[in-house]
Amino acid sequence: MSFNTFIKSLSDISEKRLMYTLIAIILGIDVAILVFSDGYSGGSYSVMHYQFARWAFTNPENLLNSWANPIFTLLAAPFALLGFKSLQLMNIILGILSGYFAYRVAKELKMKSPLLALVICSFTPVFMMTFYGGTTEVMFAFIAILGTFLLIKNKFFVGAIVISLLPLIRLDGLILLPVYAIYFIRWRKIKFLPLLLSATVLYSLIGMLFGKDLFWLFDGVKIWSDSIYGHGSFTQFIVRSPGFFGIPNEIFFVTGLVAGLWLYIRERKEYSREFVLVVLPFVIYFLAHSFAWWQGIGNSQGLSRYMAAIVPFMAVMATRGLYLFAKMFFIIFKSEAVRIGALILGFASIIHIPFAIQNYPVSLSSADWALSDAAEYIKANGLDTKKIYYTDPAIFYFLNKNPKCNSCIEVKNADQLKTMKNSDLLLLDVTFANINGISTDSILYSSGFKLMQAFNPETPVQIFGKPYFVALLERSDIDPLTMLENQKILSGANKSYATLVKYDFDSSTPTDTSTVSTSKINRTAYFRIPKKKMNYLVTESKFDTINPIQPITFKVSYKQFRKTSDENLRYFVEAISNGNTIYNKVFEVGTPAQANPDEWHDLSFVLILHNIEVTPELTIKTGFWNKRKGEFLIDDYRVEVAVK
Repeated sequence: MSFNTFIKSLSDISEKRLMYTLIAIILGIDVAILVFSDGYSGGSYSVMHYQFARWAFTNPENLLNSWANPIFTLLAAPFALLGFKSLQLMNIILGILSGYFAYRVAKELKMKSPLLALVICSFTPVFMMTFYGGTTEVMFAFIAILGTFLLIKNKFFVGAIVISLLPLIRLDGLILLPVYAIYFIRWRKIKFLPLLLSATVLYSLIGMLFGKDLFWLFDGVKIWSDSIYGHGSFTQFIVRSPGFFGIPNEIFFVTGLVAGLWLYIRERKEYSREFVLVVLPFVIYFLAHSFAWWQGIGNSQGLSRYMAAIVPFMAVMATRGLYLFAKMFFIIFKSEAVRIGALILGFASIIHIPFAIQNYPVSLSSADWALSDAAEYIKANGLDTKKIYYTDPAIFYFLNKNPKCNSCIEVKNADQLKTMKNSDLLLLDVTFANINGISTDSILYSSGFKLMQAFNPETPVQIFGKPYFVALLERSDIDPLTMLENQKILSGANKSYATLVKYDFDSSTPTDTSTVSTSKINRTAYFRIPKKKMNYLVTESKFDTINPIQPITFKVSYKQFRKTSDENLRYFVEAISNGNTIYNKVFEVGTPAQANPDEWHDLSFVLILHNIEVTPELTIKTGFWNKRKGEFLIDDYRVEVAVK
């Protein structure tokens, strides 16, 4: 069979059969990833949404919690009863359905090769990764694209009801209601406009029946609130979009957007539906979040996953862009086979990109490992029956307990700590403590709280400019010695370490001494990392004569002089057994927020390798990795491992 004949045979496959085949393949890939994943995306917020849904039938008040988003909790509750993976499966199904309705929208708008929308939507990096969490963006995306489809099909009544659900899945759905209102006004269907608020009004009244005020859905919402999460550039989402949309999708989307706008300008009547129901929802949502992060309002964290909510709209616009990309090849080469080949090439690049820039299967994040270790410690020491005060509800996912149990008390302000009695436990994390205005230092260095254990993330994580960790404390009588013992635990002085690597670059140096030097300012020798993309100070360690604790815990310390103030150095750790890499992490090492770029700084961090069995074949490789943009000086470099 010739290539041209093969390409023609592909084009003869019925669209419906190809659609079912694609859905089956996408579902198979997503479910396989789910089965082999032991973690989740979205961090603690995923777990908190899961817990609200998981315990909704035990604690019915969860169904009327404004933060948890009532419609999301209601629809997710039956899935969550079966566990977190069941909730993730719900997101996978909704994600694929979002792609399906993106395809149907593209088809109704008479776009060529509309099935591309299904593929683009399903394999957009930020959308695909969000499948494996418990946050609300995927359900929001499904409802939004379903509403658009219903309006295109002139089902105004049902469409308005469906769209009214958006603010109860994510409160920023209110941003899109005026956009859809424009469509009703444009098509002279003003009588359906009140229905856009039907779900909000209904839930407001239901809440009042259970003792809430009329505006309970907006409890805790402060649009012009202080920027507790910080703020950034207005163009941040634009700059980062190739990372969360994927470069191929970005190219096709921009091409499709420009082409669509040009068609709208030329033939406004024919393309007005596409402009109002596809282009405007995407643009308005994108700009609203850009503005919120720029101004630091609405409690915006500037997270990439926010953009997952509008991926189906992007997929519809990118469908036209990919078709035009392929048509360009037809115009150049005058060959249908070349056009189909270009489509396949674009198709392959779309499928490839999420696996190239994200790690699948999904594992626990570095910070979530700290919570997991804390839960294991609590269970191993029989502490889960005690009264637990906590700042991050996600701990109860790892404890497999209802966070609203009688002995579980969420700490939302420092005054609540005054109600603690001796032997009560406090599980304190840096993130939520800062959000709730609780000073971690005042508690950790208090003589009335005994630090039982501190749990570090897998690799260093900075939260609000501070190192992230989780601390388990016990309320105790006032004792001046308590503060000293707490300091020992925090510094790691209560553990024994064996030195694996020690270079002062004067008396002890690495094998490669070509970059060891001194200067007029620094008389002692140091190691220079130039602006060259490669690994430095690479060492391999085995555990033939030492007995490390589990999980394997490393402490890395060194002095650093950062000659380029806008770049951070990276560190890597790799575990190799029988010639196979069984663990590999690369992460950025930040410098203190108040660091002066013209000074030496003492840096140290902890690395924790979970589920790594110590065998004679195990080798741990560590070192620095430079991304070629920065220049650094390193001195007094030491790597230690905690031993029994």
